[in-house]
Amino acid sequence: MDSFILIGVIFALFFSNHGLDPFQISLLISFWSLTTILTEVPFGVLADTYSRKNLLILGLVLRAIGFGFWMMGGFVNYAIGFVLWGLKNTLTSGTLEGLVYDELAYYKKEDLYEEVSGKMGSAFSLGLFLSAIFGGLVAQISFSWVLVASIITSLLGALILSTLKSVKAVQSTGEVNYYQTLRNAVLEIRTNSTILYVIAFICIIFAAFGAMDEYWALIYNHFNLSESIVGVLVALVYGIGMVAGSTVKFFGKGKYLGYILISIGSVIYLLLGLTKMLWVLPLTFIAIYLFQIASIKLEAQLQHSITSHQRSTISSIKSLLFELVYMGYVLAFGYIGSKYGILSILVIAGSFLIISILVLPIIKTKFMKSV
Repeated sequence: MDSFILIGVIFALFFSNHGLDPFQISLLISFWSLTTILTEVPFGVLADTYSRKNLLILGLVLRAIGFGFWMMGGFVNYAIGFVLWGLKNTLTSGTLEGLVYDELAYYKKEDLYEEVSGKMGSAFSLGLFLSAIFGGLVAQISFSWVLVASIITSLLGALILSTLKSVKAVQSTGEVNYYQTLRNAVLEIRTNSTILYVIAFICIIFAAFGAMDEYWALIYNHFNLSESIVGVLVALVYGIGMVAGSTVKFFGKGKYLGYILISIGSVIYLLLGLTKMLWVLPLTFIAIYLFQIASIKLEAQLQHSITSHQRSTISSIKSLLFELVYMGYVLAFGYIGSKYGILSILVIAGSFLIISILVLPIIKTKFMKSV
């Protein structure tokens, strides 16, 4: 229910349908990101000190209220809706990761975190998959009905969470002092070079990948496809997420596996952006699959690298840095898309990712030696 929100993956079409250009849409998304930046770490600390279940419920309710503002129309109401959605995301990010890991640790199953994380990602992608299909179909009738359905499913998600009987947190900060908790988390990041590099890698590479997600609907719409077809194509994107979460265990732990997967995906992005040919479009689904596999593995590596009790806070610091970079990507992509055409985003994103994947290993080697 958390991800089965019909407006969730086609909101760019909603705003475009109401007269907004790609840059205006990117400005709205930046309110989303700015909210996350300002609240990510404080809310992550809350997750280490208060009921994680209740924070997750609160987040879903706030998002439902935000969709209500969208129904009223107008740029300001759209911005308020994104702020509330941003609050929901920060209440969920570090909170959900900490809750799941503690559940596993309680039963001495923390080694299964990668597999469980993959299955959770598959379930989340299933919701997105279904919401894209139904969202596209309902949007052809009325976007208002899309928003109503999104409010209902958000509240249903909160109701489902209220029935959860979670175990007592296995790893808790034991601190009521916000700054002490934050200081301990920052100290571990600074002293653990693996955590520091993985966080930097996730922020630089996967923030660009995440920013691209906001524009797939507009990219598909560029080829003059109807809302229902766009919904199906976006659904395929999240269907790939389901497959990735279920098949990540079949990929090995090669040292350069992630670099290879990301490199192939980046080349495909670049190919579509340069050729602008419809026949290249199916290849992007392969690229998205490879990015998803690499992302799951990197997130699991981060969790395994954390040795202290500030798990939710460290995850939230990562998410804060991620949002900073993500917001920069969204604004840049929106500006580029408005000025040079929506497919130009693929050229810029593909080129930047290829360069990054070549440079980051060199930086890592030199950094490790200096440490």
